[in-house]
Amino acid sequence: MIQSVDRSLQILELLKEKPEGMGITELANKLDVAKSTIHRLVSTLESHQYIQRSADQTSYRLGLKFIEMYHVVVDELNILEVARNVLEELSERTSKIAHLVMIEEDHQVIYLDKVETQSTIRIYSRTGRKAPLHCTGVGKAILAYSSDEQLNDFLSTKELFKLTDRTITDATEFQNELEKIRQNGFAIDDEEHEEGIRCIAVPIFDHLGSATYAISITGTVPQMSEERLAEYLPILKQAGKEISRRLGYKGSR
Repeated sequence: MIQSVDRSLQILELLKEKPEGMGITELANKLDVAKSTIHRLVSTLESHQYIQRSADQTSYRLGLKFIEMYHVVVDELNILEVARNVLEELSERTSKIAHLVMIEEDHQVIYLDKVETQSTIRIYSRTGRKAPLHCTGVGKAILAYSSDEQLNDFLSTKELFKLTDRTITDATEFQNELEKIRQNGFAIDDEEHEEGIRCIAVPIFDHLGSATYAISITGTVPQMSEERLAEYLPILKQAGKEISRRLGYKGSR
């Protein structure tokens, strides 16, 4: 490694953990480096706007350049590119159809991507097609981690209409279902959207901690038995965590 670059990055990491700022002496002590060296590194970082001086000129904190960098990184994130190879691996490891969806403003999910298997089953999903939130695993996974305001808006404007005999149509029962999802970290569509089809889903969290996306694996009820679900669930959860990490999520929800 290049020592000066390494030390500069260490300075940025220290300032990240101390938003109120740090002085030259404190930084030198933390890194066990001479104050003259720290001063040169800090001056260079300041000239490029990666750090800035406090109002009293006695300490330094992260600079406005990081806001610019943040927006560039976030704007360039493409969920399809970020998630595609994870979906492919998920489908390969489980031998099931894998989906990526996004919530829409009209309280539906839209299928963004789908990785097929050699299975001959035919299901509703297709890239670009929309589906209800309340009776799909992916929809429930997203709703379970939405804000109270978003959930109340959904329940007040959308009917929990029945698609199969197993669709949840009672608001109280549905809210209990969402609580169970939050406790377990995953959602199940147990023939609620299509008869004979079962899927498990997990939310995807972005850099702000919002669950805007979800992924799932889908198969027939015999293919998705309780024993199989126990086998697939850790794989699915790990895939969800990896996509969330790639989107900049730092939390542990």
